[in-house]
Amino acid sequence: MLSREDNDLLTGTSPGTPMGALIRQYWIPVVTSNELVAGGRVKRVKLLGERLIAFRAKNGRPGLIGEFCPHRLASLYFGRVEDAGMRCVYHGWQFGMDGRCLEMPNEPGGGFASKIRHVGYPCEERGGMIWAYMGPASPPPPMPHLEWTLLPDAHSFASKRVQECNWFQAMEGGVDSSHISFLHAPLDHADAEVTRELDAASFGVGSAVQTADRAPRFEVVDTDYGVLIGAQRSRPDGTHLWRVTQFLMPFYTMPPTDLDEKITQSHIWVPMDDANVINWMVTWHPDRPLTREEIDLNVAGRGAHVCDYLPPTSEPYGDIRTSANRDNDYGMDWDAHRTRMFCGIPGFGVQDQAIQESQGEIVDRALEHLGTSDTAIIHVRRRLMNAARALRDRGTPAPGRDPESFHVRSASVVLAPGAKWVEGALPRVMAKPGRQLTLA
Repeated sequence: MLSREDNDLLTGTSPGTPMGALIRQYWIPVVTSNELVAGGRVKRVKLLGERLIAFRAKNGRPGLIGEFCPHRLASLYFGRVEDAGMRCVYHGWQFGMDGRCLEMPNEPGGGFASKIRHVGYPCEERGGMIWAYMGPASPPPPMPHLEWTLLPDAHSFASKRVQECNWFQAMEGGVDSSHISFLHAPLDHADAEVTRELDAASFGVGSAVQTADRAPRFEVVDTDYGVLIGAQRSRPDGTHLWRVTQFLMPFYTMPPTDLDEKITQSHIWVPMDDANVINWMVTWHPDRPLTREEIDLNVAGRGAHVCDYLPPTSEPYGDIRTSANRDNDYGMDWDAHRTRMFCGIPGFGVQDQAIQESQGEIVDRALEHLGTSDTAIIHVRRRLMNAARALRDRGTPAPGRDPESFHVRSASVVLAPGAKWVEGALPRVMAKPGRQLTLA
């Protein structure tokens, strides 16, 4: 359980909050690159409680600017995209990529423009995504060397969706390796047809379910970039299956891969505000392009991706609200729920979303009762709260300053009893051979 003060620290990300200030130290994904055309239509977005406009200037550079013009707060959603910035259609005020007011054609003299500075955040493009830096550092820190951002576009597939709950309770599901034996599992762990489907869609859940060990033992170690999480299950032959999850500061989780499989996945849990989160999901292969079959499986929603959306609106992220939602019980198949699956909601991603949203907008963690299976969640909470307090109270730089340290993967390995799991997983965890893990 957490005190109300700690829960507020963990969940509040709006301007002026300690956790919001911490997240602003890192680059944040905004939209995919193909969503913006040079000089074309803009998009409303919302990040950390701020309503913003994402656009691509006529010169091709991506930009992110406050939605409401500082003159009289007209929406720049209706603004004109310029060669290197945007112009408000109400009175023609023009703003550069950095938010500086460049022109006020309705004001005589012209000296007033130099006194106005609008919200404008630096943007970069990498891995098929447009990223923004919303923090105070100038110049911004280098972008993290996340593996999929360094690969050709054909090696990865990304999707995103809005979840109607606080960012942290959604992210907690990403470090909770014990729930797969229940929420995503068949009623009968020996149901070979279901476990084959699980492995095809989830890269390793089926092999974990087949162990029949529903109570994994957790171990965690702090790294310079976050937390490495090991969940040990006993196999019928006496060996141990270790499923290794990555948490990377401040909002990345990588669920375990399948045994001997290089396809890796990552969530990015980006807070829109305190009651909504953008759940990015990225799947990639380091050595080859993803096949059409692998992509289609994810588009169909059989794995952790959810790509079936409601009709789009022009509100912030109004084009990625899921068709399966609380209004239709997330498509629950009550017959499958009764006869075959622990949860009859179709698709891993929708199952996770349903349960995370069912906890309410913001979980009251003073009411929870945690056990040893929550070891990783407790540790990640502590890591984030300590970093937020250290930044607020002492100005301590945010963890993860070495961009190369983010060049990691998740893993699953089978080890003999007593073997050291970190050492056993290391060759699979480090994306670049020969690199060593830096422990915090």
